[in-house]
Amino acid sequence: MKALIIGASGQVGGALSALCVRRRIEVYGTSRHGQGFLSLDLEDPASVVSAFERAAPGVVFLCSAMTNVDACERSAALAGRVNAEGPALVAEQCRKAGSKLVYFSTEYVFDGAAGPYGEDDLVNPVSVYGRTKLEGERAALALDGALAVRTTVVYSHNPASRNFIMQLISNHRSGARMRVPSDQFSTPTYAPELAAAVLDLAEKGASGVYNVVGPDWLSRYEFALKACAAFGFAPDFIEPRLTAELGQAAARPLKAGLKTDKLLKTLGRALPPAEESLRKIAAVMKQYE
Repeated sequence: MKALIIGASGQVGGALSALCVRRRIEVYGTSRHGQGFLSLDLEDPASVVSAFERAAPGVVFLCSAMTNVDACERSAALAGRVNAEGPALVAEQCRKAGSKLVYFSTEYVFDGAAGPYGEDDLVNPVSVYGRTKLEGERAALALDGALAVRTTVVYSHNPASRNFIMQLISNHRSGARMRVPSDQFSTPTYAPELAAAVLDLAEKGASGVYNVVGPDWLSRYEFALKACAAFGFAPDFIEPRLTAELGQAAARPLKAGLKTDKLLKTLGRALPPAEESLRKIAAVMKQYE
C-alpha cells in the first residue's frame, strides 16, 4: 500500500505519517507550503493533480481542512472552498487514480441537542464549519469505497499544534488564566490512537462512516481537570464558563460526542481512556524538563 497524506504537517497527518513509517508503508505527505512535503493547496486544483502524479497513491488520507470554527464563521466562502470544494477535487483525483479515499470529518455535523451520536443519526450542523465539513464528507462518500472518519477534540503532545491540551500546557507555563466551557460535552481523542485505528480500518477495506473517538464523554472543563491531574498541575488557572459567556462567533454543538459501537465491532477494540493517553503525554513532558 502506497499512501498519500494530505495535511501531513498537521497533528493528525503527522501521527499518521509516523505510523506509516513504523509499519513500513511507503508514504508521501503534503503541506500547503511545501517545507519538506509535497506542495498541495486544496484551493488549487493544479496542485492536487501534481501531488497525485508524484505519489501515485493506493490510499489517500485527507486530513487537511480549515478547522478554526470561528474563522470559518467569519470567512464562509473560504471555508467552503477548503472544506467542501477541496475534498471534491481530491475525490475526483482518487476516482481517476483508482485510490481509496479516507476523509476526516467531525462531530460538528450534528447540532449537539442529543449526543453522543451514532453513525446513522440525523445530521444537522449549526455552524459554517459543520456545514462545509458535511459537504466535504458527502463529496468523499460519493466515491465508491470511501471511508469517512468522524472524530473530535483531537489532542496530543505536539508543540506545533494549537490543540486543547497544548493550549492548556501553554497557559499553565505562562501563568495565564484559561476560560474553558463547562457545557460543551464531547469525546476527546488521542491523535496517535486515532491514527492507528484509522489505518487499521483502511487496511481492512472499511467504507462508509465510522466514528473514531475516545471512550470518555466529558465537558471541556472536566477534560481540563483530568489533564491537570495527569500533569501535576494545580487547576486554579482553569476557569469554567458557559459557552454563552465566551463570545464565540460560531455556534457549538453543546451535547455532542460520538458513539463507537461500530468501530468496536469492526476492529475488536476501542480507543483507550483519556487518563491513559494523558499519562503518556505526561511522560513525554518529563523528557522536556
